[in-house]
Amino acid sequence: MILLTLLYLSFFSRPWNTFALPTDLRQPQIFPRNHLESIFIRDESQFDTRSIYGILWSCLSTIFTCTWITVHPNIPAPRDSKWAVLRRRVAIMGYILIAPEMVIMWAGRQHFAARNLAKKHEESHPGWTRAHAFFLIMGGFTLHKGGKPVRILEARELEELSEAGKIEWPAITEEEIADRSKGDYLSKTIVLFQTTWFITQCIGRGAYGLAVTELEVVTLAFAMLTGVIYYFWWDKPLDVRCSIPVQILEGRLEEIKDNAVKEDTDSQIISPSEVFEQEEDEDETGAILLNPLPSSPAQSSTSIPDPALTRMQQFQAFRRRACTKHGTVFGLAYVFIVFPVNRFFNAFHDMVTCETLGDKILRVPTFYSPPDDDDGLGISLGGLVAIVFGAIHCIAWSFHFVTLPERWAWRISAILVSALPVFMIALSPLLTIFEKKEHKTAGMILYEDILSFILFSMFCLYILARIALLILPFIALRALVPGAYVELDWVSFLPHI
Repeated sequence: MILLTLLYLSFFSRPWNTFALPTDLRQPQIFPRNHLESIFIRDESQFDTRSIYGILWSCLSTIFTCTWITVHPNIPAPRDSKWAVLRRRVAIMGYILIAPEMVIMWAGRQHFAARNLAKKHEESHPGWTRAHAFFLIMGGFTLHKGGKPVRILEARELEELSEAGKIEWPAITEEEIADRSKGDYLSKTIVLFQTTWFITQCIGRGAYGLAVTELEVVTLAFAMLTGVIYYFWWDKPLDVRCSIPVQILEGRLEEIKDNAVKEDTDSQIISPSEVFEQEEDEDETGAILLNPLPSSPAQSSTSIPDPALTRMQQFQAFRRRACTKHGTVFGLAYVFIVFPVNRFFNAFHDMVTCETLGDKILRVPTFYSPPDDDDGLGISLGGLVAIVFGAIHCIAWSFHFVTLPERWAWRISAILVSALPVFMIALSPLLTIFEKKEHKTAGMILYEDILSFILFSMFCLYILARIALLILPFIALRALVPGAYVELDWVSFLPHI
């Protein structure tokens, strides 16, 4: 935040902030004397001028705050590189830009699960807070045997092993968890203050009849969502890199199946050609045995990439395998189109449905949340937020657009963003009912395929509408109305001599 402030003072203070892009041949400071009067402003002492550079800086810095700093990722695997952690966070940032409602559904599921876990254990384990529950959900406790990690503990496993006397309940305090977190209440408050200040500026411009750009409307929508995300993740630790070991008690070793990490790196290693065929968000390096604990549900066996191969070598092996299996043309199409698109849409599915570790061993999946009775509440709140998010874009319904197609593209996209999530949330339970049927008739299979196609088409249409709402505001900057260059001088509103 301090860095952003220094950059702003360095690059966008006068005289930089008094010039506009060459799309308007007149500089803001040499507008005619009746310029402010032409937009129904009488007291010119309370107003100043701004440039397109200033608008871009204000909006983009706020969007960056909303999409980057507010993200609270889960704990990575012990051997995940910094690049893998960064890549995963950038991916979440992209998902917020394209479909922020889905990320809010994921955050809501984690929030209600942490709330219920905190209530469940606060009496039996004094000092257990919502921060502890979040820490558990994000993969904060790893079962160890003989000083070696076995696997990440889920909430149910932690409860069962503790009740059976095989492990001791983690004794970490809330202060120790806060010490591991890279964020505190002060930093979160500063982010909320910045977004609140931007919202206040937009409201002030509307109250004084000043033009609000389409980019500011988009930023306003993201700023409103920041409050919701921060509410859900307020107690979740930020950027924790290491989990806490939970040791198996001596005398109970024979009761736990041996699935510790092996020291030799040649066990459970797959051929390089199979690495990229796994549709998972990240690979965990290191050789491990994958037998789950007796209390865990059966998990699908995964394979571990050969650490001696680079990611480029792994990709080339995957490409050769795809071309051998599907032919050269279809193999390349699978590698560069089908596989990335499939992973892209699977991420949205995981935000709503991921409740198990799957084939992950030393970290929870990116969009994991444990099963909870209030999952439906989190998804419903996400749908409500989606309606509000789209409605905010409708503020620019009658704004100035350079061309009529741009105006209608904005209007149609805003309507789709507001309405489509409602229909998708309403139809999803029907699809779930069909999927859970063990014995399906031909008619049921047909209805399931039709419903899946409808939902997929709606989601694709929603993504296109979101992309349009991200592109159109930047196109509109080429020809702004004169009132967009006028800025409120907030200092003049403060009492002074």
